[in-house]
Amino acid sequence: MKQLEIKTNKRLLIVEGNEIELSKEGIIYKDENSHVSDLLEGDFKFICKGPDFTEDIAKGFQHKNMGIAYNGEYLSAIEEFKFHISNHGYHWGENPVKFKENEINWEKRHKNRIDWERAELITFNPSKCIIFEIV
Repeated sequence: MKQLEIKTNKRLLIVEGNEIELSKEGIIYKDENSHVSDLLEGDFKFICKGPDFTEDIAKGFQHKNMGIAYNGEYLSAIEEFKFHISNHGYHWGENPVKFKENEINWEKRHKNRIDWERAELITFNPSKCIIFEIV
């Protein structure tokens, strides 16, 4: 399971995993290759699942009257959300390293595989994520 806390105008917790549910005690999750559930204790409010994350939801996380400008242009609410994630060394969406399975040179293919696996560890796949507010 991957998790990341970010601070926008709210404290958010992004959780990626296969089996995630919210209980009175906190977030119950099961790691990919485990039969045992673990508990992440705390008071959380469900915001949305990653695939349901929209510009309107993201606007609820923006600081009022403050947008983040990049190269002189203001970012959309979703881009600003991704910016907060990238400030923690993570990525939202697609792995930024492209896996080159057709690379002929074994050494280059092996290095690319290692780079891709490392990037995968810090990339949140929205289809497996749930976003919570930390209350």
